[in-house]
Amino acid sequence: MPAKADIQAILNELVRRANESSRRLRALEERSSLIETRVSSIQDAILKSTEEKRETTEDIHLKLKDIDNIFIRIDNELAKINKNLEKMARKAELKEVEQMISIFNPLKSNFITREEVKKMIKR
Repeated sequence: MPAKADIQAILNELVRRANESSRRLRALEERSSLIETRVSSIQDAILKSTEEKRETTEDIHLKLKDIDNIFIRIDNELAKINKNLEKMARKAELKEVEQMISIFNPLKSNFITREEVKKMIKR
């Protein structure tokens, strides 16, 4: 019967080793599953971040285009204002016109009549 005991011991050892191998295999599968989950999470986060950055870049590009258009309009308006300023009278020119008007203003100026001029000439 020792042979039967040896066989039983061998079978017990084989079962123990199989159970140990199964336990180790389950642990490796759990680790592998956990790693796959983490990698998937990281990939999703990277994709989300990439999409957000792309949208932000597009928004910035559109805003820069708007700013460029605003600068073009401002430049055009400044050109129009400069043309209008060239056509306007200067302060010195207005003073000169004001002096000319004050000279010919009959209420402020002393004009003489023809008769007074003739009398002055006769004298």
